[in-house]
Amino acid sequence: MASCVRLLGFSVAFSLCFGSGLLFPLRRTDAGRGKSHLKDAVSCAVCEILVSYIQSELASNATLDSVKPVAIELCVYALTKEGINALYVCPGIIDLYAPAVQYVATQVVLDPAELCVDFKMCTSNQIARAKKARPLTPRELPAVPLPHATHSEGTRGPNEDGGSTLTILQLTDIHIDPDYSKGSPTQCGLYVCCRSWYNGTGSAGYYGDYNCDLPMTTLELLADTIKALDPQPDVIVYTGDNPPHDIWNETYNSQLGATQFLVDYLAQKLDRVIYPAMGNHESFPESQYYGQLPLYKEVTQQLAQYWQKWVNFTDVAMETVKRSACYSVVIPNTNLKLVSFNANYGYDVNFYSYLNDINVDYFLLLDWLVLEVDIAEKAGQKVLIIAHVPPGDTSTQPSYGEFYLNLTKRYGSTIVGHLTGHTHNDEFELVQDEYGVYGVVMVAPSVTPYTNNNPAFRIYTMDLITGTLLGYHQYFLNLTKANGWTHLSPAEMAALKQVPSFELSYTTALEYGLEDLTPHSYAALIERFEKYENLISTYNYNKHSKSHEADKNCDMTCQRNILCAVQNIISSNILACEAV
Repeated sequence: MASCVRLLGFSVAFSLCFGSGLLFPLRRTDAGRGKSHLKDAVSCAVCEILVSYIQSELASNATLDSVKPVAIELCVYALTKEGINALYVCPGIIDLYAPAVQYVATQVVLDPAELCVDFKMCTSNQIARAKKARPLTPRELPAVPLPHATHSEGTRGPNEDGGSTLTILQLTDIHIDPDYSKGSPTQCGLYVCCRSWYNGTGSAGYYGDYNCDLPMTTLELLADTIKALDPQPDVIVYTGDNPPHDIWNETYNSQLGATQFLVDYLAQKLDRVIYPAMGNHESFPESQYYGQLPLYKEVTQQLAQYWQKWVNFTDVAMETVKRSACYSVVIPNTNLKLVSFNANYGYDVNFYSYLNDINVDYFLLLDWLVLEVDIAEKAGQKVLIIAHVPPGDTSTQPSYGEFYLNLTKRYGSTIVGHLTGHTHNDEFELVQDEYGVYGVVMVAPSVTPYTNNNPAFRIYTMDLITGTLLGYHQYFLNLTKANGWTHLSPAEMAALKQVPSFELSYTTALEYGLEDLTPHSYAALIERFEKYENLISTYNYNKHSKSHEADKNCDMTCQRNILCAVQNIISSNILACEAV
């Protein structure tokens, strides 16, 4: 019994700590690419041996309480090597995430090679071997009646003001921190800082810090900026992530409370419809989601109640939200259907995603998305998909990218846009295979400055006649400049015309020479990336919302990783490309 208990304890700690990039996928130099680079600590061969041994010896009668000391010990060992105050965070991490690991371990035997690949501990050769063996979830899509990746003219009428365009404002990854404190440490030995009771160095600015989540002052500035826009955007979408990143401290009430607060605040400040998508942080524990379990049913139903303050759902849509945190609506006075998709099953930081092959709810969710798009196509509508996690992030299940490729390949003439967030970066992912290009996944930068980004939002323009996204205006708040003037009073700042504000960062037309945001335009942009180093360096600088001048210098490794990322939406392909 004792040996089995220690094995279970090691399996929990191994999953949570040596795969600590799973829990903190954004805590890295480049938030959009890969996870923690702990793969150097344990070779792929050793990883596979350990996982095989653990699974073969795992005792069903071991309890979490009995393995907790071992799990914490190994967690402390792993995170201390990263410079983290592990004694402070590990007990909370183990308490929160061990139940999910244990549940998954009792439901399915995972292939050791596959699991070690997902922990990012294997080489490119082993990646190819393991990922090729992984079964993809089969989805039967209707036959294709239209050519791929074309944009046929629709029959939609003008918008409410009689114009032929629609403007769409996207917010993502707000991560409000109610405990943010000006002057508190910005370097604290934890994954996120800037709280008054933390010890460390640095001094948090009035409007935020690159190592911390969003202060209330910046949320207020953002809301005031949006409220003052003239003309107002026709549509606002929010692609998720409300709570802060202090996951070792989170509780059910703090997670749900963050969503409730943000919904109430923006509803009161903006007083208009906001179309949301569920982020990985909206769940409890964050990133964990499995709709069959009572906890996640409760989380989803609570989320639905909050979202009602933003969207007046029909009864049918409300039932879909309560069941799966998804919905579809037709934007008033247009022929555009907006489909909000819950992408949490595609995220491999969600331990329950390793059950996708036996998860009926996941199958139903994919079927629902296909059906919604198919119905829209038959009705002559265009579709705009919003989701939190982009399929081409390296912390996604490869089957998510495979499904998304097949969906977009089949419905490229109907789906006119894919708006996502999650990475905190300004990115795009071209949906393509060897036969053609079918779509572009837009990845918008975050509002939170956490992971070295200036707070940002963007506004798209869509042609209502063709459904084509014509371009976007990207806005950002220069934190360094904003914090630099806060020693003055508001009156003094106003007199000097130095009131902090969100400013235009760039437009796609001027910055990248894009005539529109169609797949072929982005394919041509990638060709220019390969020819002009200054252009790909500009993209890299914009990636973190112009937070660091050093990003203007994109070396060969940087260029390779960008080209790998923008040309693939299947995570295993990106990793193999980056390893070359």
